[in-house]
Amino acid sequence: MNPKWLVPIALTLGLGLLGLAGASKQVAQVQLWLDKRHGPETAKASALAPIIDCMNRVDRDWRLFYYGYTHQEWYRPSIFDEQTYESLVQMDRILKEFGDHDEALGRDLQNDICAQRITGKLERLEPNSPLINAAGRYVLALQDVTPLTNSFDFYQRLGMARFQPPQGQVAQAMAIKGDAYMAASTELRKRLEREDVRLRPGQLALLQARFGQDTHWHLLNYMIAARTAVDELEQGVYLATLTPQTLAPLIDAVQQANAHGKAYVRLHPGTPRDEFANYLWYTITPSSDAYLQALQTLQQHWQEHATPQQLSDDYALITHRYDVLLSFYNKPARSTF
Repeated sequence: MNPKWLVPIALTLGLGLLGLAGASKQVAQVQLWLDKRHGPETAKASALAPIIDCMNRVDRDWRLFYYGYTHQEWYRPSIFDEQTYESLVQMDRILKEFGDHDEALGRDLQNDICAQRITGKLERLEPNSPLINAAGRYVLALQDVTPLTNSFDFYQRLGMARFQPPQGQVAQAMAIKGDAYMAASTELRKRLEREDVRLRPGQLALLQARFGQDTHWHLLNYMIAARTAVDELEQGVYLATLTPQTLAPLIDAVQQANAHGKAYVRLHPGTPRDEFANYLWYTITPSSDAYLQALQTLQQHWQEHATPQQLSDDYALITHRYDVLLSFYNKPARSTF
């Protein structure tokens, strides 16, 4: 399999995260105190939430469109050619696959979502965290490249008849500042992902200790399984160690977490405390089913000795389905938990 496709580009917010990127310093301090009372995992997750929100709502789209810009292609059709009515309809359909498609575009709010203050709670919780400097470098890189992306149709606004790549000094500056942005983005993402993965088992154990394996527990358990599968796939492709045999247990774990969660929600209508968790489970169900189907399709094609290109396309679909799943999970989780 040729890893030339886009890797997963969204980060899991998770239960218990409160994105306070726009909150005042006083509110943030009170919230941090409350988070600490719930345990170190909750406090750390809450401190990371504004940074993760920035990456999900701004960096996700930036990386996708930069891939299209540098490769002169996109997962939407005819992006560098004259667009037909049919292609515009398909573009709109694909964009609406994401659960946050009806939100205000993150890039239009990036001065608030990705401001320097996104590290405020983390600075108070862990003043020496390497994430603080990494986030600061990312914000500076974003601010540095934004005047360039604003100078041409970088984001391929829906309805534009034809894309005109920049020329001359703008193109040269994009090559330099775009690469600098990607380096800062990648560094921050890697650090966030390590922290995110490290926190999840503790959060899951805390949920089980307090409430048992309720709907909240099943939600987080499923999202951990989904995340683990795509992480292991990415690592296996990168190291060329992925085989049908190593793929099978990853699919089984996702399938079991999905099935057990569905069974619990069906058999336990829930208390008022569970109302939104149940709603969130039903919200992600179509995208979680599609994600599982994409995993199973890769497994089936591999067993049928499909071509490398087919397997690469299958992997690209898995990463896309995972990002769609996260978009449905993150939007309500961001505003509620």
